[in-house]
Amino acid sequence: MTPKERFMKALNLQKVDRPPVTCANQTATLDQMEKIGIYWPEAHKDPFKMARLAAAAWEQLGLEGAGVPFCQTVEAEIFGCEIKWGRKKTDIPQAPSKGYKSPDGVKVPENILEKGRIPVVLKAIELLSDKYGGEIPIYGHVIGPFSLAAHLAGMEKIMVTAFKNPDVVNEFTHLGVDTIAEYGNAMFDHGADVVVIENMFASVDIMGPQGYARVAAPYDKELINKLKGPTVLHVCGNGTLIIEDMIKTGATCISIDSRTDAKKSVIAAKRKAAIMGNVDTMKVLTYGTPEGVKTDTMRAIEAGIDIVAPGCAISPLTPNKNLKAMVDTVKML
Repeated sequence: MTPKERFMKALNLQKVDRPPVTCANQTATLDQMEKIGIYWPEAHKDPFKMARLAAAAWEQLGLEGAGVPFCQTVEAEIFGCEIKWGRKKTDIPQAPSKGYKSPDGVKVPENILEKGRIPVVLKAIELLSDKYGGEIPIYGHVIGPFSLAAHLAGMEKIMVTAFKNPDVVNEFTHLGVDTIAEYGNAMFDHGADVVVIENMFASVDIMGPQGYARVAAPYDKELINKLKGPTVLHVCGNGTLIIEDMIKTGATCISIDSRTDAKKSVIAAKRKAAIMGNVDTMKVLTYGTPEGVKTDTMRAIEAGIDIVAPGCAISPLTPNKNLKAMVDTVKML
């Protein structure tokens, strides 16, 4: 069974010889960059560098998958947000709020597949698919509609408005659904096996469980219905109280953060969606030891996780040895 076959079977709740071990979010680390001599921010802008760095997690560590882009600013950029690249090789790009006061002020871009870095990402997916697609799953990463709305209006404004005037937030959130869907479907066309929806600002830690259910989940569901292939839905933070709402979006797989109760998630998702996660990304993988990684990986496996993965995007400061420990623990089952 190839890693791709194993992953696709697990994704569809079919029997596998062992859980896949992968990461649906960003995987590049400084250790990986130094070994191949490709760094950020150049790898955010060049499809060949992007693809090669994305493949490093598989080539160097055996992490079963490769995905792009590495950041969550591609869609915000084509909607007019200015990108702050940072000064260090480990700085993740940021897209400060455009500060729109009303959805009426937002111009939805046309011909999006030609705009910004979208052609770069699509070419990188094509390169990854051509070279590795027969062996490992290839992921395309898109932003969640609510998170794009937060880029456009500003997180503070969105939070206040969500309680005072939720209709305005709904209008902001709905603005990006078709654009993200077109982008995601183009990823499938260029060789992606799965589209990962990263809805970081929809975290229950920020919005609360009712906030996610009211102003984020309906648009995650709408987006998923428009995408023509398998999906992974990732919401940062403690998702225990929203796991049912995440499952109801119709995502093929739910990616859960380390603070989410894995056992409860597995029970809630029974035969409805696969569960991916939830090895602690910061305390264990970035700042822990290989032995600690092994312990936390086994905890996730014993909880019944379908696909073993970090609970969120991998920090670029994470040492390769810790990621390797996660991979090796799973492969020894």
